[in-house]
Amino acid sequence: MRTNVRRIAHRATTVLSAASARASSSVPSATLAKSRSTSPSTSSVRHLARVSSHATRTRSFASSADDTHDDFKPKVNSVNAGDIKDVIEGDVKANEVLIYMKGSPSAPQCGFSNMACRILDHHGVDYASRNVLASDELRNGIKEFSAWPTIPQLYVKGEFVGGSDIMMNMHQSGELADLFKDVKKRA
Repeated sequence: MRTNVRRIAHRATTVLSAASARASSSVPSATLAKSRSTSPSTSSVRHLARVSSHATRTRSFASSADDTHDDFKPKVNSVNAGDIKDVIEGDVKANEVLIYMKGSPSAPQCGFSNMACRILDHHGVDYASRNVLASDELRNGIKEFSAWPTIPQLYVKGEFVGGSDIMMNMHQSGELADLFKDVKKRA
């Protein structure tokens, strides 16, 4: 089936290119009659001409940010390195249990963040979260702040605990339950 479609498309392309060549040059009528008798039906040529014209059309999109509505312009969160460090320090001090993650606890954006949230939910602790995908400065700043290259990152009572792999090991060994003994539980 595909081979037949390819043959017809090839034949139609050949006929279309021959027709355009004929229109631009003077060809004796005997040659025209001969080429018409060996070509596919006129309706299939017209159909393929329509299809190929649709395939060659290009869409034009706004070429610059000035041509678009404000809602569709790129949003840039620019914070300098000193400010982001202050924001992170403030978050860590203000929250007894804090997780920097990709997404939110109700809609995690990666499997590791999901696993970390499920571990925290299992222990029933009340925890805050920050979505590092909201800003490049926050995502890079938290990595520098903790000197830890991966996300999620868990902080308990102002101290960095680790990522999801460390949380899982501590959960399985019972260390995480001990760490959460004095922590406020969810109502």
